[in-house]
Amino acid sequence: MKMKILTASILAVSLVGCGGDGDDVFDVPDTGGGSSSSAGPVENTPATFGNLSASTNNSTEEVAGTVSVTDPDDGEDVLQPLSDESTMYGSFTIIEDGNWTYVLDTENATVASLAGPDDSITDVVELQSADGTTAELEITITGDDTVLVTTQAARITDNMFDDAGELRYKLDAPIEKGKMTVSFLKDPDAVDEDGNDKDAYIGLYGSSTSTSQAMVDLRIQADQYVIRDKDDIEVSIPFTPGEWTEVEMTWDASAASADATPLITITINGESVTTEPFSSASSIPTTVMDGVEAIIYKFGDNDSVIPNAAYSVDNVKVYSDIEGTSIAFEDDFEGYELGASLDPELDETSPYHSNTAEVVVANVSESGGGGETPDETGPGTAGNKMAQVTDNMIDDAGELRYKLESAIPSGKLSVSFLKDDNAVTEDGSAKDAYIGLFGSSTSTSDAIVDLRIQEDKFAIRDKDDIEVTVPFTPGEWTDVEMTWDTASASDTVPPMVTISINGTAVTTEAFDSASSSLAEVMNGVEYAIFKLGDNSSTIPNAAYHVDEVKIFEDMDGTSVAFEDDFEGYTVGDSLDPDVNADSVYHSNSAEVVVAEE
Repeated sequence: MKMKILTASILAVSLVGCGGDGDDVFDVPDTGGGSSSSAGPVENTPATFGNLSASTNNSTEEVAGTVSVTDPDDGEDVLQPLSDESTMYGSFTIIEDGNWTYVLDTENATVASLAGPDDSITDVVELQSADGTTAELEITITGDDTVLVTTQAARITDNMFDDAGELRYKLDAPIEKGKMTVSFLKDPDAVDEDGNDKDAYIGLYGSSTSTSQAMVDLRIQADQYVIRDKDDIEVSIPFTPGEWTEVEMTWDASAASADATPLITITINGESVTTEPFSSASSIPTTVMDGVEAIIYKFGDNDSVIPNAAYSVDNVKVYSDIEGTSIAFEDDFEGYELGASLDPELDETSPYHSNTAEVVVANVSESGGGGETPDETGPGTAGNKMAQVTDNMIDDAGELRYKLESAIPSGKLSVSFLKDDNAVTEDGSAKDAYIGLFGSSTSTSDAIVDLRIQEDKFAIRDKDDIEVTVPFTPGEWTDVEMTWDTASASDTVPPMVTISINGTAVTTEAFDSASSSLAEVMNGVEYAIFKLGDNSSTIPNAAYHVDEVKIFEDMDGTSVAFEDDFEGYTVGDSLDPDVNADSVYHSNSAEVVVAEE
């Protein structure tokens, strides 16, 4: 499978803390007389940073982004500005709130010589927060290649602590002699939350799917292949994460019995692992003596999660003969809707086995996780990244929640969203998505304003006197703006709110907040919440996509308090901080990952 991509993978970055003058970690002024203050030293908490990587190509002069900085010490959650700072390959500007621009010197000989998307250099910019904590922003520059090619594939993730991600197919009857071919891509940095490398697997099984009884199980590790329980076979063929790889396996159980296991061959990218077929290592030969009954592609394990990587599978073919002339099953995943679950418990039309878990159909490119970002991105553009909220938990809704550090008395939210068609439960009941602004309480009835995105229209929760006449079209990107003003608010006087949808105001004048507890909203907005579904059902075949989130500290939208266009993440990144410690979102975020159009 030949692929071309636009940019290289984002590189990892490291943070460097700062100290004092060497006498203590953090210095405190002397109080006189050579003795220290009885109050003791004032401890400083070093800042932490987010979004410290970016990428561009050598035909793009300017790229922009936002670095986030978090510091619990008062007034220290800002960056020290830089203006037109010279770097190795360009110039860099950043302001206190983390917004930056980088101007690439496209005339630089090294930059101009980059030959394509696989040819890259890195420019590093040192940043400092207000307290002097330092970090490095790494900007990866590749050669230009404007062709973006993606394929639909089965994308397997592992975000469950009690199970692995898995795509499993069960044949109607055992195949005694046959062949399986598949293309796979394992993302780089497939590590758990503790940094431990995690494997992906391609396995052929007979009547038992116990790991030790596999007919053959190819383990795809961090930098090599291993055949489970065949320590005598060293796989010398190299493995490269982030690149598509072709695997072919054959099996022959024609001479197998309770005492003799089937014979296996494995070929990787056209190269045979062994010169002759080798015997299956199944611990119970009777389970494989009749041939293959199940094919399993698995990612991770049952006691950890892999928050920021995926294992993609494509072009699956199972033949009922070793020569590969008679197809028993095949799937190239092009006939599904993007985002479709392959778990038959969530989508009964799936042809896969019920043990399939955490597998959806996605656009995947050679870089792993999704097509790279083209020069111009945004909602509705191929390669655009966004937050994807789903609802597959019976006891909770899917949610993306952001909490501000302090309430904003008067301000504006702008956001683009797309709610999929058929956002219905397994019983066919239509379910809503929501855009809500909240004060100190996130109880639904206490919202400053809560816009409900229903099956075919909008409604404002608890404002039955307002009919929203702006039409809603599922499956299309929609722009929403909300403003709030608490200048006259109190525990008896509500804030004032406006809503605009696709540039059309819902009301001619600002309207009163319907919050049932005005004391909770009188100081302004503290939370922005984007939610899908509810706590009593699931939505198996649809998602709610959120992009271009901006929260302003003024109603005119001139001062940004927070923004996220999701371009700085890797596709598949969880935005739930319980799964991904790097997430800037609130811990109530659930079932939300970065996806790509």
